[in-house]
Amino acid sequence: MLGPMLHFNIADKHMKTSFGVELSYWNYEHFPYSFDVGIDFQKGSIRLYSEGQTGIGFLGLSFGPVLELRTSEGQLKTGIQGSVWANYFGGFDLRFRKTGDAFTFAPGLYFKLPVSREAWSYDGDGDGWDWDD
Repeated sequence: MLGPMLHFNIADKHMKTSFGVELSYWNYEHFPYSFDVGIDFQKGSIRLYSEGQTGIGFLGLSFGPVLELRTSEGQLKTGIQGSVWANYFGGFDLRFRKTGDAFTFAPGLYFKLPVSREAWSYDGDGDGWDWDD
């Protein structure tokens, strides 16, 4: 799944909007699990993150490390973040982040489209692309 994200980052009684892009991989063969990677842009900050995820139906949880470059201060901070989310192709999440000594509550909205391996492996017989031939 790949798509844009919009978050409303609330910390120290101030709210700042951030925009990002997230890519996630889902395995549904057994217990549903996933991991994602994302980048988030906010005035004065850029965040890179990755989270482990699990979900059933359209509800899920995620948790993982975050690296925040505070461009306005010239500082690099590490931290953790977690989310509770509900979606199908579009949805919302309640994200909680701790970087350095700052705690942020960041509710957000997002839209994601499925990206599959089959779309990149057409082999000429109707089964998809095959770039090795």
